[in-house]
Amino acid sequence: MRNYTFRKLTQQDFKARVGRVDTGFSRRGAVTTSFSSPARPLVSLILGFGWAYLVIAVSRNRGHIEHSLLQGSLPTEYHDLVLFMLAGLLAMSAVMLGLHLFRFLMARRTSAGKRNSGGLLAGALAAGALVYTPPSVFDAGLGLIDENSRALFTAASSTTKIDFAAISLAASNSMN
Repeated sequence: MRNYTFRKLTQQDFKARVGRVDTGFSRRGAVTTSFSSPARPLVSLILGFGWAYLVIAVSRNRGHIEHSLLQGSLPTEYHDLVLFMLAGLLAMSAVMLGLHLFRFLMARRTSAGKRNSGGLLAGALAAGALVYTPPSVFDAGLGLIDENSRALFTAASSTTKIDFAAISLAASNSMN
């Protein structure tokens, strides 16, 4: 029978063994790596507005898109493919909007993901509000401006040769 010598390991023995097993840990210690994205709520708001406005415009103007495809030089067999891709855009956008809503509701209060998703959802909400606002609200708002602002619009329209009175600021006018 063999005779084994047992001794209690010291802290130096433990450090030497860790150095043999994991040299990176023995040199640097425990390093926490973070891959979270930084919080950019303003950028997310702008992207959410643009994304939602594009999706709403595509979904409300199918007839205009089909008419444009018929007038273009794209062969007829590809028209269905273009419309299928646009339908895929709408479906993916709905899924991604749902995922951002889930992320916003389930994220911790101070996380960057919550602020980014919140900005994106706020931008999408603003785009929906802009598109579905009746034109009479915009006309009433323009009626509230004072004489100096009207003079500014008149001077700008005479300088640029653009009739600002003919411009409709309501997105819902062009999408009906």
